[in-house]
Amino acid sequence: MRSDNENNWDSIREKIIGLGEQSIRKSYYPELQQRISELERFRALLDETNDAIFLSEVSSGKFADFNNSACEQLGYSPQKLSEMSVQDIISSGEIEGMKHIIDNLVEGRQFKNRLTVETFLKRQDNSLINVEINISLVCFSDDDYIVMVARDITERKEFENALKSSIKEKEVLIREIHHRVKNNMQIISSLLNLQKQYVHDEEAGNVLLESQNRVKSMAMIHEKLYQTQNFSEINFGDYITSLVDDLFSSYGSYSRRIKKKMIFDEIMLGLETAIPCGLIISELVTNTLKYAFPNQMEGEFRIEMYEIDGFYHLIISDNGVGIPPNLNFEKTETLGLVLVDSLVNQLEGTVELERNGGTKFKIVFKELKYEERF
Repeated sequence: MRSDNENNWDSIREKIIGLGEQSIRKSYYPELQQRISELERFRALLDETNDAIFLSEVSSGKFADFNNSACEQLGYSPQKLSEMSVQDIISSGEIEGMKHIIDNLVEGRQFKNRLTVETFLKRQDNSLINVEINISLVCFSDDDYIVMVARDITERKEFENALKSSIKEKEVLIREIHHRVKNNMQIISSLLNLQKQYVHDEEAGNVLLESQNRVKSMAMIHEKLYQTQNFSEINFGDYITSLVDDLFSSYGSYSRRIKKKMIFDEIMLGLETAIPCGLIISELVTNTLKYAFPNQMEGEFRIEMYEIDGFYHLIISDNGVGIPPNLNFEKTETLGLVLVDSLVNQLEGTVELERNGGTKFKIVFKELKYEERF
């Protein structure tokens, strides 16, 4: 039989244990309940998101947890998905790449880094979902896990592909327009050349030749635009080289007495600016070839173009006989110089003429902004 002292001690011990349990319940139970409530709210939040979220073990790749969207998007039950690993849901062609990404993340212990990759997830029915996955490394209770947040981008990719297709169609259309404009201008140039062969008057022949060169200067711009991948602008340095060479060629043996020197930066100009600028060059080069070096005189022609603070500087000069001092090119009735003055105004630029040791035109302008016409 137990003595009264033993019974009293058991009673005291039960009271002490009871008081301890009450103390613990009062101290920690409210906080524990709050933590559980927070976890439940967080879990509900994860389950309501449209993104599929996976938590996988680093060592095995098996899923430790996932949200409802992961099950819904892949078509697996929670029980079935809990038995699977990362490689079971990645498209077969993407597995090695995904493994390499995860291995690098784990080996570098990059807890603060988040990688974004585009890949395909495999559904239960073996169909594929195009997704963008954010991958990060986390640590819970001294264990490392991989968190993957996958967003279905199927609709976005379909829109992007449709947009690319539309842009491609427009590029083909623009290319065809430039090609046809160039061809039509070449037909006009050919007609002028054919007409010139039936004209016996030298002055009339020169008028037709100049008109032909003006048409060719515009056709050449459309040809350059047709050949480039950028339909909004052309490399104007390449254009100047082609234009000047063509103009010298059109005047045959006469132009061989003139050395040409061309210096320019790599300048890209839009169609709005390139056409009037090209016509200016055509007129001034023609003026040099026709008038600067008479009587078998030899000399040098020089063209420069560069850009300073958003302003383009076009300098065309020669060391020929020069323009007569009594000729005011801004008020002359010569068609070529009238066109130059008009085209400089179209470019909203300025032009200066120097007559020392030949002729030098200095033209300064800014690129014109495209104006909507529709």
